[in-house]
Amino acid sequence: MLSRRSLFAIGGAGLLLNGCAQVAPDGGAPLMDVIAGDPNLSSFRAALRSSGLASELFDRPGIYTVLAPTNLAWTGAPERIRAGEREGLLSLIAGGRLSLADIQARGGRIRMLSGIDVRLVGGTAESPRIQAARPGQAPSGTSASIIRPNLMASNGVVHVVQGVLLPA
Repeated sequence: MLSRRSLFAIGGAGLLLNGCAQVAPDGGAPLMDVIAGDPNLSSFRAALRSSGLASELFDRPGIYTVLAPTNLAWTGAPERIRAGEREGLLSLIAGGRLSLADIQARGGRIRMLSGIDVRLVGGTAESPRIQAARPGQAPSGTSASIIRPNLMASNGVVHVVQGVLLPA
């Protein structure tokens, strides 16, 4: 005979297994799930989906570093990027899994998929400032702080930023 306690245990195990269905074999959730897990990144997530980059990049084999702007930062982005322009969105994605320590070890530079560079330009160790630069040029344009670094995913890492980085 099943007791009430047994039913709760069985139900809890079922919920646990159901929740694990979204976890990749290496134990981490995919990038889009990590981004979806933060409601403050919903505008960026919607732009990735509308541009087709979510499925083109993140649903296929590959490892990426994503500089995900908060919803507030997203409101300051140019309309073309908010509407899902691929080139602008590729300025927020780099190949490879680059933690904040990895970026610092590379001299504070990241080459984004659009071809621009993002560089550390100050701030603190916990909240560094980054700025975009055209290849071979000094950083220009808006800078932004990384407010939540190193959100690890099965296929990369997300750094939550307070700005949309484009070189001037």
